[in-house]
Amino acid sequence: MTRARPEEVEFVPGEVGELLDRMEKIKAEGTGWVNLRPVIDQEHEPPPPGPLAIFGGSPHKVPVATWIPGKRNPDGTVKPTTVGLQHSSGPRVVARLRDMGLPLPDGWRVTQDHPRRGLVARLSADSSDAEAIEWLIQVGTALCAVPATGRWRASLHAGIR
Repeated sequence: MTRARPEEVEFVPGEVGELLDRMEKIKAEGTGWVNLRPVIDQEHEPPPPGPLAIFGGSPHKVPVATWIPGKRNPDGTVKPTTVGLQHSSGPRVVARLRDMGLPLPDGWRVTQDHPRRGLVARLSADSSDAEAIEWLIQVGTALCAVPATGRWRASLHAGIR
């Protein structure tokens, strides 16, 4: 089975209409996900982690955010949409984000907050994809450990289970 390469879309925060349209298609298909990461100029790209990185902290100096639409159950109900964030900022990132003025939106539930595996949260039923993307961009910007350009890149993995 061959895996299709993800489609790449570059955008600036506040101009996410095209991204939201494509996310809606992924949601309608019922398969796939979207990864987001800030665009970093080549001179600021951190070096790849070395062979001993497995013993240290997270290698994600440039955060990677993920949006996964809720899957439809056989009974017609839909599981909640999930977001994730891989970062290098250490343990208990939810508390630090709250202290930075970037708390989880009301109704979201943290399912994981781990220094190496990252942050995972389930969205509330009334949360919009636009709200999720806006929050992910804000926290990704705040937690980026290297200078970023202000642009973001989305990798759209459509039609993949």
